[in-house]
Amino acid sequence: MNELVTQPAMQQHIFPEGVKYSPGKFSATALLAIFFLYQIVGGGIALIIAGGEITKSNVALTRTATMVAQFLFLLLPTLWLIKHQHGTSRGVLLWRIPSTKEFILSVVGMVALLQVADGYMYFQEMIPLPENIKPFIELMKRMIEETYKVLVQTSTVTELIFVVIVVALTPAICEEVLFRGLVQKNISLATNRTKGFIITGIIFGLYHFNPFLAVPLVGLGIFFSFLQYRSQTIILPMIAHFVNNGVSVIGVYYYGYDQANMPTIISNDGSWRMILGSTIMFAVVFIIAMTQYFKATEHVVHSVEQPVTAPEVP
Repeated sequence: MNELVTQPAMQQHIFPEGVKYSPGKFSATALLAIFFLYQIVGGGIALIIAGGEITKSNVALTRTATMVAQFLFLLLPTLWLIKHQHGTSRGVLLWRIPSTKEFILSVVGMVALLQVADGYMYFQEMIPLPENIKPFIELMKRMIEETYKVLVQTSTVTELIFVVIVVALTPAICEEVLFRGLVQKNISLATNRTKGFIITGIIFGLYHFNPFLAVPLVGLGIFFSFLQYRSQTIILPMIAHFVNNGVSVIGVYYYGYDQANMPTIISNDGSWRMILGSTIMFAVVFIIAMTQYFKATEHVVHSVEQPVTAPEVP
């Protein structure tokens, strides 16, 4: 007998759900590839179109370039990666229609969490910075804020609608397909569903590379991932993502950039006690909404299979 038949030269790796590559390594590689395509290539093209600086004269063109870049360099590569890794989008992009109760609770939770995040940012500003790095930090923050301010400030309803499409609708589709679709699925396969939504949320927050909004962005990311995890549909995180960005844009239109970033309208007097009370109040609303959401999605969680973990390779 040929010994090569009984003693194979190598063992074949078997990954969960028939994926082609190791889910953990694939997630990391996909994120790096998308970062290069969208942030470096797409961002570079948008910057060239803007002439190196975003101004009121070229902001419309810059907004259009940003929207196109999200579809070309974020959404399309993500869909290709899903097909390459899984063979199909079924099981990755979950499209179950959520119930009315799930929808309402997720939106209420999103609005409440947005106010909590604004409250956190208000108190974060009070943290003293070392004098030797304070000028550098303030310069970075001012540059980021000025760029964002030019992009989201609008003067007409038509311009507002376009900015909502660019800043709210487009990211809600493109980013959610990447994070709550491709990334969360593969990290869940590499670990389990609970760790999957937490790790995905953290990656989402850090992936935006904004150190001043890192904590709120991580919180939002975990919230979006939790919605997908409990409801087993990408529709709810898309809606929540849209609401989060859309409320900010509409707030800037009606109240101005600086006023829109206050925790609540009732905190106009600048009293930290009022803002603290408002933040706590909305935190309670968020907890209540998520408690009810947890109950409303219990049947969905029980209907799916047991948490998936990667099998050990012999």
